[in-house]
Amino acid sequence: MEATEQPRAEQPRAEPFRQFDSTVTAPKGVVLRAEAAKTSEKVGSLKASDAVSVLELARTASGTTRAKVSSTTKQAPVGWVTATTSTGKQFLAMPRTVPEAAALPEAVPAQGPEPEPEPEPEPKPQPQPMPGPEKRAELRKRLAATPFLKHKHPQFMHGRAYEGPIAPTDAPRVTWRSAKAPRDDHDTAKWLTASEFADHPEAARLKCKQLATMMRLSRKTVVYSGAGISASVIGQAARSGQNKQGWMGNRHQAEPTFTHKALGYLVNEGLIHGWVQQNHDGLPQKAGVPQEKINEIHGSWYDPSNPVVKYHGELHDDLEPWMVKDSETADLVIVLGTSLGGLYADQVATDTAERSRWDGDAAALGSVMINLQQTDQDGKMSLRLFGTSDDMLKLLLVELGYSASPRFQPPVFPKENRVLVPYDKNGDKVADGEKKMWLDLSPGAAVRITPGHNCQGAKQPAFLHIGGKKPRKYKGAQRLPGPGHGRVEQRNESKMAFELTIEGAKMRLGLWWLDAAIRGAVDKLPIANLKPEME
Repeated sequence: MEATEQPRAEQPRAEPFRQFDSTVTAPKGVVLRAEAAKTSEKVGSLKASDAVSVLELARTASGTTRAKVSSTTKQAPVGWVTATTSTGKQFLAMPRTVPEAAALPEAVPAQGPEPEPEPEPEPKPQPQPMPGPEKRAELRKRLAATPFLKHKHPQFMHGRAYEGPIAPTDAPRVTWRSAKAPRDDHDTAKWLTASEFADHPEAARLKCKQLATMMRLSRKTVVYSGAGISASVIGQAARSGQNKQGWMGNRHQAEPTFTHKALGYLVNEGLIHGWVQQNHDGLPQKAGVPQEKINEIHGSWYDPSNPVVKYHGELHDDLEPWMVKDSETADLVIVLGTSLGGLYADQVATDTAERSRWDGDAAALGSVMINLQQTDQDGKMSLRLFGTSDDMLKLLLVELGYSASPRFQPPVFPKENRVLVPYDKNGDKVADGEKKMWLDLSPGAAVRITPGHNCQGAKQPAFLHIGGKKPRKYKGAQRLPGPGHGRVEQRNESKMAFELTIEGAKMRLGLWWLDAAIRGAVDKLPIANLKPEME
């Protein structure tokens, strides 16, 4: 957090609130809460004398002041604490003059020891008129004429197409400061750290308004996402002030975040046309994204034919060409939750950004990055948004004419385990009029991974015996080579998956594959029965 001058006692009481540095004065420390209400979820704690930056203040109806703080001396989540009580007891070193009540959010009276602050009114949808071809031509001309930006350029943190003010005071503010690199396992530019930033509210709104216009103009919009959008429910390897480094338990039962749901909503509304997913977690599908829209380029926990690919492994033969095609044909790529640290699949974002410099029909609108941290690819972005993907997508939904919190409909998967599907015994889609296959995923059904799987290419030790030519040791036990035969153990609704045993290895098949199979939505199924019944 950037240090700002602490307000002095003689400042006018009506002056708008400004962030300031402080310390925890409570002898027993303070509890960090997710929201301003004292009863909200606990997200962490701070000890006495810990240094913090106060980002926001909210006064309750009882006179208690709550403060949104970011630690400046330790890795801790941003959270709300009690700052001063109605009787004047201090928990933070507060300035002598607190801004006038009119400058702070007021809370509604409530029953209990401390009324909760009144929530801010939800932004009303602001649909913009459909932009015409002249708007696209204007935007294309500006992008073609604007070179990629160096990290000290005043527009670097806004994007090459940003139309708002770019004075130093308009730069995103630091919300969490770190001198360390974002990750220990990636090389980065010397200037790049794990520090996190947030756009000022008006800049965030302007950027989301521009992004909404670009999405309406786009001929093909592709999402390229990384671990950051799942970090709050799965965990992450990168340093962060929002989430703890490391991985959480029960990851197969994780629920989609607001980001997954919002992106899924826009997929089903026809505003997003494809999604290249670095993650393996199946959360987009659990949020209702059809399987045929998702390229799980680095493997999946829910596709036995496409195990998670090790760093030294090879991508699936069917998914790599699909990814390359998106990198060559996407008009607009929305990047979320990834540092673009040099992975092969990063070309989806970087190649599309390169094509924004072109002239002619093959030129693109480029790539847009939504992230808390900077990346060394930011200077290529058409727009650069700083903030959580949840917060930015709420603003984007409003600018697209939707509610900030639509009623997301959870996906409904077939209840039957045995269904008639337009595929042959090898899992290949058949033409209309040809025999169909009964796909039986009932408990105990004999199944096999279909030909063309990536169990060898992925290089996962647990699965190297599948399709292999020699025995493999895994966790001290020897596994004999096999073609990929096994059985269905059970249907697990909490994991949204069929649990399988394939050649002695535990694997899963997402329930959404059953839906895709019935619709004939994918070219090939990952699983078929060992002796399927045809009709």
